[in-house]
Amino acid sequence: MTSSTTAKPEKYAVPSSPLPAWLAKHVRVGFDADDVEALINSIDSSQKSEASSTAQLPAELLLLVLEYVPVDYLLDWRLVCRGFRDAIDGRTLHHHLHDTQLVGYLGPHHSGFMMNMSEDEYDALHLVQARFSHIESDHHTHGPIWNGAHAVFKIGDSWYDAFKRYAHIDDRDGVEKYETVRFWSHALDRLVYHLREGAGTLRWCIKLDQAVLDLDFPFGGSGRYSFDFRVDMYGRTIKVAWKDMLFKFLKTESALRNLLVQVGVPASLVDIKSDVYQKKNPPYTFSHGEDCLREVRRQRLHAALDLDSKNDRHIKWSLRLLQPLFGKPLHGHESMLQGPEDVAINALLLLRREAGMTPKQIAYLCQLDEDRRTLDREVDQLTKEFKAFTGHLKPTMDFSLAIPLHTTDNVPRNPIAWSDELRRTIEGRVNKWKGQRKLLQQMYTLISASNEALDLPEDSFDDLDSET
Repeated sequence: MTSSTTAKPEKYAVPSSPLPAWLAKHVRVGFDADDVEALINSIDSSQKSEASSTAQLPAELLLLVLEYVPVDYLLDWRLVCRGFRDAIDGRTLHHHLHDTQLVGYLGPHHSGFMMNMSEDEYDALHLVQARFSHIESDHHTHGPIWNGAHAVFKIGDSWYDAFKRYAHIDDRDGVEKYETVRFWSHALDRLVYHLREGAGTLRWCIKLDQAVLDLDFPFGGSGRYSFDFRVDMYGRTIKVAWKDMLFKFLKTESALRNLLVQVGVPASLVDIKSDVYQKKNPPYTFSHGEDCLREVRRQRLHAALDLDSKNDRHIKWSLRLLQPLFGKPLHGHESMLQGPEDVAINALLLLRREAGMTPKQIAYLCQLDEDRRTLDREVDQLTKEFKAFTGHLKPTMDFSLAIPLHTTDNVPRNPIAWSDELRRTIEGRVNKWKGQRKLLQQMYTLISASNEALDLPEDSFDDLDSET
């Protein structure tokens, strides 16, 4: 191998002999052969030295296995040995960081100026997606790249493109322009935590694997966070102390899994939005998964309070007045935190449901929703033509075409939010429609042609030449 003309410090010198792929990958991110060897020796030393009938995996394979451990079990694996701890704290967390997304939430459609948006505009703007960009380099930090304290996330261009399409600030005049600027200023201030809102309000959440949770609980624009977190909406970047963020996220998700198991349902079988568990398990205030999510979220909010603060003591009292969970009787009190909690839980449940679906499942739901819309459109057209037809025959009587296929009533716009029962109902109607679609189209063609003929005046042919 030809040696480089530029000398490197001995610590980071690349060995002259070819490296295996799994080792070369570590060298590229700042590890040298000695670092990797020390890590592997640490893992090997934790395994039993005496003869055993149980096969033992090589340490380098165990490192790869750690990348596939579900995020809610990572902290349990971290307790296995020092080698696992070091690997998870560095290489494995760095691996998960690349898959981490930050999601900003502007609020429900019925809140503030959001209610003035159309459904398409709201869908495009109410969630702000930010993906991992890089770990910020620090000249005072040496070693692997994951030793950097801060990670930078980049807000997607699609959100800003939608923002520009909707705002059209330069094209507005007078009061309308002022209101538009005020709305967007309010929205951006909300995302950078400048506004004072109720404790527990969802603003940013973190999404990793199938888990979605609050990023942090800021307290009313005071700038008090549990880790460094800075949003620059104009620069389109978010800077965050990434290890503190991920560890808090992993602890919360592990606590949620443990609580789900404690109340009687194995975590591997729990679907947060499933309708089954309300019927098969003891009564809950909302549902099995939702009660557990609310409880863990309240515990985390309570742990973030500073009881030396009068305002935080008031929040603690308000937490006690929230609606009781797990079927406990209502106490008849109202809490100022109930509204923010309900909004946050609805958003988190939907995001968690989406995160738990495969792309194939999401594509199926979207296609089912498109078929449903086509069904409704064609049935509406047929019903309209039939009503016109009966109007020609008996104008004084009201006829209706009873086709039990229409599904527009009380169907959420987002198919991911459909309950299992609603999805099954729509599947049945769509399948029935597909089986009878050809007949319905023939009916529409016949009735439409009849209406065209009936619309002609009775004397339309009187002026024609009688010899013709």
